[in-house]
Amino acid sequence: MKSSRYFVVSLIMLLMVLPSAFGSSTCNINSNSCSLNSIAINSIAVNSTGKTGKPVYMVMAFANGCTHCEALNNYIRNLSKTYDIRMTYINAVTNQTALTQYYNTYKVPTADWGTVPILFVNNAYCIGDTQCESFLSANMTSFAKNGTQPLTVSGAGLGSITIAELTGLALVDSVNPCAFAVLIFLLSTLFMRNPNKRHRILLGGIAFSLGIFIFYITVGILLVLGIKSVLAISNLNNVYIYGAFGVFTIILGALNLKDYFAYGKFGFAMEVPKRWRPKMLGTMDKILFEFASIPASFIAGIVVTAFLLPCITGPYFVAGSLLKNLPTGTAIAWLAYYNFLFILPMLIITALVYMSFTTVEKAHEIREKNIEKLHLIAGLMLLIVGIVILLQVIR
Repeated sequence: MKSSRYFVVSLIMLLMVLPSAFGSSTCNINSNSCSLNSIAINSIAVNSTGKTGKPVYMVMAFANGCTHCEALNNYIRNLSKTYDIRMTYINAVTNQTALTQYYNTYKVPTADWGTVPILFVNNAYCIGDTQCESFLSANMTSFAKNGTQPLTVSGAGLGSITIAELTGLALVDSVNPCAFAVLIFLLSTLFMRNPNKRHRILLGGIAFSLGIFIFYITVGILLVLGIKSVLAISNLNNVYIYGAFGVFTIILGALNLKDYFAYGKFGFAMEVPKRWRPKMLGTMDKILFEFASIPASFIAGIVVTAFLLPCITGPYFVAGSLLKNLPTGTAIAWLAYYNFLFILPMLIITALVYMSFTTVEKAHEIREKNIEKLHLIAGLMLLIVGIVILLQVIR
């Protein structure tokens, strides 16, 4: 009697385990519930010729190498032979920002976030290849008869918090003491060589700022493309990378606060190393001496930015992490916004000197007098951005 009871209990437990072991129809990018690799699924081309009904718009989130994603995609590919299906793909590993917008719009439970494949169509969604196949089998005729609208999500592009983060990082870069010192040296050189031609100060400052803008945005594009490439060929979790950048931002903020309380102490400051400065300023002076001042100012902006990279790229790396999930064209547009804020104080100082609201000497004195405060501002802003990033990761 007792042995038969054990048999019944064991049978029930086995029946409970079997569906979970063999009936799974999903992968989870956060828990490595199935093997993922770099093999991408083949996208379905749009072809409305000879198709039944109206266009049916779908969005599918997938992960490269997910067998369930491939199975669902093949099922939809067969449907596309009959129906006019307009498919949009979201890589759940490399484009989590866009996918999160769909999660929020369609009110997907957070317990299901990271599970693929997930299909959004009309006003509904389904998860898993077998569930989605059943869903489409039951509704495809109706979808094709009435047609569906292209799917839209709330918060397209950068979210409001992300915009604030990006703006904060750009402003941190813009108050960086490194760039101010170089600009003041440039304006001083231009003024000494052309004291009666103040328009050259204006044009020289603009050209210098434009050189920095072009060089820096080029670095930003390479940075974003590099992060995209790393995510595309690896199984790194996007959330962990985002969290790592949050920690990195807090460290940068703490180092800037160190320069406020103990400027130059402990053997370093968050600026261009002092041993580099003579060579940097000597290179600028040589460029300005041998060439016409305006084109030379542009070249000087490019050359000096190379010296500044170790000093200013910290916040820029974090900005790249915020932009990595966006389409390349959109990311470049936001980089342009970032870099405009970065050079804005340089343009303002140039305009003030040109219009005689201040002098090069006074600008230099203000910079030297407030250098610790600039580090304080930069440090506090970096700490705030870093904490916001980590709170987003925890959420």
